Amino acid sequence: MTVEVRALTLPGTPRAAMRAAAAEAWPGLLRLCAHCGSSDHGRPRHPDGRLCSLAYAPGLALLATAEDGRAVGVDAEPDDAAAPDLPGIGALPDWVRLEAVLKATGEGLRRGPGTVPAGLGREADVPLPGYVARVVLLDAVPRVRLVPAAD
Repeated sequence: MTVEVRALTLPGTPRAAMRAAAAEAWPGLLRLCAHCGSSDHGRPRHPDGRLCSLAYAPGLALLATAEDGRAVGVDAEPDDAAAPDLPGIGALPDWVRLEAVLKATGEGLRRGPGTVPAGLGREADVPLPGYVARVVLLDAVPRVRLVPAAD
């Protein structure tokens, strides 16, 4: 299953500013939290209803969309970042994968990382120099098609 990953790179830009830059680069994305009903957060989707996933890191924003609109998760961290000291998290790639899985399930960090079954979801690397980035589908092997944000 092909997953298009759009990458917006602005070297030196803090993570919070990347959120604003992504909102400008990808206008019209809708959010609705299934837990509380807020439109300020929650699983993003395109105006046409396709689910998508967003990730932010210093200098980077990612927008991932599966070709058929199914649930997808994406996450990225600078490759020199430290992984959190949590059970089951041995290294940064483990943490990035876990966050992508939780985005794909729609639970986000409301679910405790230690409660996620090993092997949930199928992952693929997103090849971005200077970052550890993963995309996850719950029921298919993802094939990443990386696209610059301007395309």
